[in-house]
Amino acid sequence: MRSTFARRLSTAVSTRLTYPARPPLGFQNGRTVTKGHWDKIGDIFPQEPWTGSTAKLDDQEVVKEITVRDGRGASKPLTLERSGFELRSWPTKVTEFLDDEIVKTQYYKDTEALVKAATGATDAIVFQHMRRDGALHNKESAADQTLNQRTAPAHGAVQRVHADYTSDNGPMKLRELVDAGVVPAESVADADKRGWSIVNVWRSIDVANPVQSLPLAVLDASTVKTDDTFTYALVMEEGREQPLVGFNNGVSYSDAHEWYYFSKMTHDEALLFYTYDDSFASSNPRFVFHTAIDTGAGPDALPRRSIECRCLVLF
Repeated sequence: MRSTFARRLSTAVSTRLTYPARPPLGFQNGRTVTKGHWDKIGDIFPQEPWTGSTAKLDDQEVVKEITVRDGRGASKPLTLERSGFELRSWPTKVTEFLDDEIVKTQYYKDTEALVKAATGATDAIVFQHMRRDGALHNKESAADQTLNQRTAPAHGAVQRVHADYTSDNGPMKLRELVDAGVVPAESVADADKRGWSIVNVWRSIDVANPVQSLPLAVLDASTVKTDDTFTYALVMEEGREQPLVGFNNGVSYSDAHEWYYFSKMTHDEALLFYTYDDSFASSNPRFVFHTAIDTGAGPDALPRRSIECRCLVLF
C-alpha cells in the first residue's frame, strides 16, 4: 500500500500560495535585509547601489488558495518553448552534492549538457548553484540562526511566489558574469544577435527517495501578463555608506494563472525553467515564477533536499 504522502502527491493539490502585493503608488515593493541574509543570496542577482528611501519600501503579501496541477498528467505539453519550463529525465552519477568541488567539476558538466539538449543552445555555462534542505541544518533554521548562517551548507525552501531576474537586471547579470571572468567575453560578444537566456535546473539530491515535501511549483509563463509583474527590492544597508539593492520579480495574483508541480520527482529527473528568457523564441523577456508548496504530505514525509543551478544559455 502506498503511504499517505504518496497518494496525496499523485494528483492536483489545493494549497495556499503567498504572492507579493503590488505596492501603493509611490512605494517600492521590497524590504531591508541583514548582511547575513545578503551574503546568502547576493550572488544570484546583480548588486546595484540603492538610491531610494527605505521608508518607501512596502512588503505586503496576498495569500490565495490555489489548485496546483500535477504536470505528469497535464492535458497540454509543458515545454520550455510553450510554458517556460520542462521536466526531463537526465540521470547523473553525482551523489556527493554537499561537496562544492564535486558539484562544480562534475555536476556542472551534466547540467550544461542537459540544458544544451533541452534548449538547442550552442553554449551553456553554469555560473551559480544553491542547495536547499528542509532539515534543521539550513541557513534559515531558527534553531541557531547565527551559527547556521555561517556554517550551514544549504538554504531553506522559499515559500513565496517570485522570479529571480527582471527585465533590467537580467542583462546586467550577463555583463557582471563577463566582468567577473565567470563567462568568457568572446562567448557573449554577440549575445544580442544570438539570443540568450538564464535557465534554472532544479533536482532532488535525495538519491534514495522521491520528493515528498515542499516540491517546487512553477507558473506557466503563457498565463502571465507583462503588466502584472513588478520589481521586488532586497536592500542591504548594514555597515555601508552606500546601500546595495538586488531586485527580483514579483507578480500580482490572477485567476488566469496555471500552476504546476511534478509529483514524486526522483534524483534522475530535472526540472528546467527560464528565470530570464531573451531568446529569439520570445518577443519579450519571459520569467517563470515559482515557489515551494505545502502539499499536506504529513509529518511522516522526508524533508525536501534539492540543488538548483543557474545557467547562462547562448543560442
